[in-house]
Amino acid sequence: MNLSQVDLPAHWLKILVLLMGMVIMPILADEITQAGKTLRLAVIYIEEPPFIYTSTTSKYQGIVPSLAMALSRELNLELEYLPIPRKGLEQSLIDGKADIAWLSPEWVTNKEQLIFSVPVFLHREFLYSLKPFSESSNPVDWMRDKTICLRQDYQYPSLNRFFSNKVARAVKVSSQVPLVRLLLKGRCDLLYMNEHRASWMTDSLGIERHLWRSVMPLKETQLAFMFDKTWQTKMTQVNQALADIKRSGELDTIIQSNIHASILSQVTID
Repeated sequence: MNLSQVDLPAHWLKILVLLMGMVIMPILADEITQAGKTLRLAVIYIEEPPFIYTSTTSKYQGIVPSLAMALSRELNLELEYLPIPRKGLEQSLIDGKADIAWLSPEWVTNKEQLIFSVPVFLHREFLYSLKPFSESSNPVDWMRDKTICLRQDYQYPSLNRFFSNKVARAVKVSSQVPLVRLLLKGRCDLLYMNEHRASWMTDSLGIERHLWRSVMPLKETQLAFMFDKTWQTKMTQVNQALADIKRSGELDTIIQSNIHASILSQVTID
């Protein structure tokens, strides 16, 4: 039997349709909520403490997971991780496999296919040495006739001109070789790295008094969260959540606690 076979007064028919709608709509709304209740964070395989690394229990930890967790909390979403090679990071968002990743817009080639949050914090890269740097403000004076330990699979556009002009020489090594160990053994004269990573490294090794930093950074860029295009209508909420995390002091706590976390001493130092 269906409604077309039942002879009901018009007002009863309207009431029946309304009641059916009241039952069906919550089910549909619940399905929509269930489908969009997760925040899928794409993370690269290479560990980069204190930004991201896995603990002894294989859980993701570091500045990026902690910040993503805070953001997912503010958005009332459950955080999930999608491990992926660096080369596939942006594409994982474009293809809809992930919702979010952590990068600088300057490092992305296909920006027009993605959306970025407001800048979260400044990423600065310095030179580090076991000897004091020249007081000169000219980087050429810091690098002249020096060797610099670098990762062989990484690009360093801010250093290219110094190498092409033969001011300094790159010593490129695989990700399996700890860079700081090479510096301590005298295999290279300088390291080039982010200030937060250097702070973590010196804190973990206890060599603050033996490590000097260049007078100013060679490169500065703003880091932000990167989203696929479907998040366009949600970016106001995302940016407000990030502003709240910064204003409350939670961002500073996340950075400092991960730089100085004792568990990091168990992670391979590179």
